[in-house]
Amino acid sequence: MRSILNRIVTVFFLVMLCGCSLIPNRTKDANDRYFYLIEMLNEHETFSDHSRYFSIEAEMAKIDNGYRYYIIIDEPQLAMYDIEVMAIEKDVDYSQNMAANIGVFEDVQYNMIPNQSNVEDGYVKGLVASGISDSPETTLYVYVQFKNADYSVVHNEYLLLPCRYEG
Repeated sequence: MRSILNRIVTVFFLVMLCGCSLIPNRTKDANDRYFYLIEMLNEHETFSDHSRYFSIEAEMAKIDNGYRYYIIIDEPQLAMYDIEVMAIEKDVDYSQNMAANIGVFEDVQYNMIPNQSNVEDGYVKGLVASGISDSPETTLYVYVQFKNADYSVVHNEYLLLPCRYEG
């Protein structure tokens, strides 16, 4: 009887060990993606000041420990699915500071469709990413990725946004 119980316990632990190792490590994957996007933005050379697919702007506000910038993305011109946003300032250590991002760490998918908004169905009117800067004036390097409705086309936008506190 004890032998059967030992086998059951052993099998249980083996199943748990194998099962746990098969579960994808979302945090590790998200961290890898996060640092990959930062590296990609730092190395990219060509940036636009606007997008033909959506409107984008940056605003800045004073906070206790510096300045908070907001990147507002809205007014989509076509259906945008699984949107991902990353914004950085050059020469900032993002291993110690969080870069402004959307869709990198969340388990939520962000979608925008022209003239539609229904949060329950997963469609938002617009998105806002925010980050903290030490400077009242900066340049934001922004990456926006989105897919079309059937996920057959991936759009990648590289944008350069000046941002200044207007106090």
